[in-house]
Amino acid sequence: MLVLLSSLLALGALFVMPSLRAPRTRPPKAIASPLPETPGQRPPPLPLPSTPVDGSYAGLAAEGERLGRRVIALFPDAPQATALQAGILAEAGDLSAATAAWNAHLDRHPDSAEGWYRLGLYATKEGRDTEAADLLERARSLDSSLPDIQGHLGRCLLKLDRVDDAVAVLEPVVGDDRGGAVRLFHLGHAYLALGRHDDAAGAFRAAIDLTPGYTGAWYGLATAAGRAGQDEEAARAQQEFRRLKSRDAATAATNLARDESVRLRQLTASWYARAGRIAALSGNRREAEGMWLRGSAIAPDHAELRALLAELHGRGASDAVPGRPPSDTPKSPAGSPH
Repeated sequence: MLVLLSSLLALGALFVMPSLRAPRTRPPKAIASPLPETPGQRPPPLPLPSTPVDGSYAGLAAEGERLGRRVIALFPDAPQATALQAGILAEAGDLSAATAAWNAHLDRHPDSAEGWYRLGLYATKEGRDTEAADLLERARSLDSSLPDIQGHLGRCLLKLDRVDDAVAVLEPVVGDDRGGAVRLFHLGHAYLALGRHDDAAGAFRAAIDLTPGYTGAWYGLATAAGRAGQDEEAARAQQEFRRLKSRDAATAATNLARDESVRLRQLTASWYARAGRIAALSGNRREAEGMWLRGSAIAPDHAELRALLAELHGRGASDAVPGRPPSDTPKSPAGSPH
């Protein structure tokens, strides 16, 4: 039973919803990411918006790393700043530095649910399931509304053969839809482990209702329905699983053929969008504008950045010209870092 459950979980992980997949490609690590910036240090400067953009991985990765250090130096107590820096470090493949970033945040804010949650996800990714379960449980005790926290914790508990505990975490109560399809997917596997085949099929159906293209849920439904003696439904689910599996393979092949520099430009621009939002929420509109302008220089077609600049400048998004602020550019508040 445990061997079968492990196989099902491993297969399901290959076919999770597209929005939960890791980035489709990972270019070679081009820089050694340093340890997180120590709060209070001088923020590293960023390129001016007019600076030519080095589209290579090395150039954009180095700029992203510098952006993360600047955000932490300017806004050390904002969990969004740590999340951004850690995400940049993780994209570079440096989970140890990303972990150090969150540990530094937790030293200052030990009740940060986001911090324990991120450390739990890193532990999950590295296969440290016992540690991951402890970290995710601590995060859930602080904030049960964290994204997919029930699904992530439930999956760890299943891998540790704590099936009853997994069911207790994963079973939704009336009116509780947190975790969505992912939570229901793992609940289906927990029911399978307990031999509750009809309940498992119901959980997988519910996951599919929420996300019809959830490949792994169709495989789970085929398995559960077959064990419950529902042969026709099992055959239909197996056919749909095969169709979606072929689609996923074709999509992966298309993604691999794309220019990696295009993805990296869009990703870096998104980091600048997030960094600018952190600055704006902290009242530093000039810093926000500079970040958004630089992001737009990297990816001029980035819709979010165009909208943010348009809102800042009081213009329509179609009129926002990256790199050209209006004459009435807001001044930074007195004493704001720049």
